[in-house]
Parts: sequence; structure tokens; C-alpha cells
Amino acid sequence: MTKEEAIQKAHAMSAYIESEQADEKTHDFDDLWQSLYDICQLATYGIVELTQEEIDEAINWLKDTQMLTKQYQETEIYFS
Repeated sequence: MTKEEAIQKAHAMSAYIESEQADEKTHDFDDLWQSLYDICQLATYGIVELTQEEIDEAINWLKDTQMLTKQYQETEIYFS
């Protein structure tokens, strides 16, 4: 998956709509990744309401795109 494809896929997810959408201001892929990471974490612990399918979709996206990040390649996705 290219970075452009990853961005398009992320922007179409329900989890993205609930996220802070930090990349809208910066256009930085790492900001997009961090926004989805944060919302997945919040949803996993029931702080934000997303369906399990929406959470799974976003977590899979995080795993599939982690290698495209600059700052988060070593970040553990411990809530999956």
C-alpha cells in the first residue's frame, strides 16, 4: 500500500471521523497515524464509541501502515 492509498483509506474510515484529524492541518502522515492510534486506544477502552468492526478496521490499518511512518515504526499497538 502506498502512502497515498493509506491516506485515502484512513480518511474513509469511521474511526478517522471520530479522531482529532490532526493531519488536516499539517498534512503529515505521522499525524494521521497518531490520530488513528489515539482513537483506537480510546475506543478499545470504551471511552469513545465505535463498533468492533470499526476498531478492527482501524487497528489493521495501523499495523499495515506503521512502516510508512517516521516516528512510530517501533510503537507497540498493545491494545489490539
